[in-house]
Amino acid sequence: GFRLLHPFMPFVTEELWQRLARSEGDPESIMVAEYPKADPSRNDPDAEANVKMMQEVVSVCRSMRDSYGIKPSLRPVVHVRCREAKGLAAAADQKQNIQTLAKAEAVHVVSMGEEVEKGCGMRPVGDWAEVHMVLRGLLDLDAEIAKVSKGIEAKEKEVAKVAEQMAAPSWAKVPDSVKATTTQKQESAEVELEALRKALASFEDLKAQGW
Repeated sequence: GFRLLHPFMPFVTEELWQRLARSEGDPESIMVAEYPKADPSRNDPDAEANVKMMQEVVSVCRSMRDSYGIKPSLRPVVHVRCREAKGLAAAADQKQNIQTLAKAEAVHVVSMGEEVEKGCGMRPVGDWAEVHMVLRGLLDLDAEIAKVSKGIEAKEKEVAKVAEQMAAPSWAKVPDSVKATTTQKQESAEVELEALRKALASFEDLKAQGW
């Protein structure tokens, strides 16, 4: 372990190397000790693939928590609905890790044909799964719709104002550096507007489910 850490913590590992008991044949200084070599026989491609899939699910869960404004102290129930047996096995294998890292109350792994409870927000996980997060009881849906609608209105005005500025004859006289900055800001605003519209559509879908 010390040898692996030495390039990143040279002084600490050298001090520990000098003070702690060493194996017979170890050099006097960790600086001249042979660096550990990887053992290819210990590679586990299946485990690596499972962890990668788990990371994708957790990333989607965190994104959903952020977009729905779920407080860190709240732990929603999550359903991971998988299209194929491989994804189903991977999600089941990593179920506890998903629950911990996504801060979920519980994680249920099901196949695509199985139903999940109502009151969920849904996001795809690549092309192999869907995350259905139970939002009922975690947020005031009407308040969220009002807040997002207000945000959309403000962002639409911002985008329209800049678009009008860029369409004006005087735009040709604007320095290139200012044009580049303004264009970048406009593109970012349009991306934010699209995200707000998607959030509103998601909330309205939840309401249509009989929230």
